[in-house]
Amino acid sequence: MKRITIVIIITLLSTVLLAKNAFFKGRVIFTNKDYIEVKYGKTEKQFYVNDKSVFKKGGTNVTFADIKPCQVVKVVYTVANKTMYIMTCEIIKESDCE
Repeated sequence: MKRITIVIIITLLSTVLLAKNAFFKGRVIFTNKDYIEVKYGKTEKQFYVNDKSVFKKGGTNVTFADIKPCQVVKVVYTVANKTMYIMTCEIIKESDCE
């Protein structure tokens, strides 16, 4: 019984510790009405927008409409149900594709 309790406690603690926010920095390659795709090297990730998402540029808040392809961004995200949701998305560098 002690072993089962210890295993359950360790499992719960590891779940809580792994639920921290992560970040990804890269270039925006696609924007849609409810998500953006960001690429760094060969890694591409989709980040979905929700009502808690905050967008920044130079320390000031901007809107999702200000996110454009070819911008370099830093996305702080959280994962829920195997989906990555944007907590904050900061524009690091403006687009150089135009």
